[in-house]
Amino acid sequence: MDEENKVQPIILLIEEDDETRPALRRNLEKDGYRLLLAVDEADALDRLDGNGHVRADLILINLVGKTPGEVLQTGQRIREHGRYDSTTPLVVLAEKYGVDLEGTDVEVGGNDWITYPEDAEQLHRLLARLTAHAR
Repeated sequence: MDEENKVQPIILLIEEDDETRPALRRNLEKDGYRLLLAVDEADALDRLDGNGHVRADLILINLVGKTPGEVLQTGQRIREHGRYDSTTPLVVLAEKYGVDLEGTDVEVGGNDWITYPEDAEQLHRLLARLTAHAR
């Protein structure tokens, strides 16, 4: 299959930070993903309501000032509202963590992940692995 006919996985990206969002968007698009962008939970829910038939293959969330557990709960609400099942991966970007977690990806149940990124390549590998069979 040539690159032009390749179907790009779709990521629902929820990112509150106005400085981080454009950089994350550029990197994900450069990696070949199509994006549905939202700035917070309410925006994501509105976009899911208005998106008709477009479904994400993965939900990626980074919410400022919240614990990974709180962000995970937000993602689960978004997944439920969008009528996604647990086969749709949910990835939380951890904002603050100890050095013992740096560089790890932790599956916390079902298809829910918390990533403690050491660098952008780590996130790239996790997303590629989780979306490999999405299309």
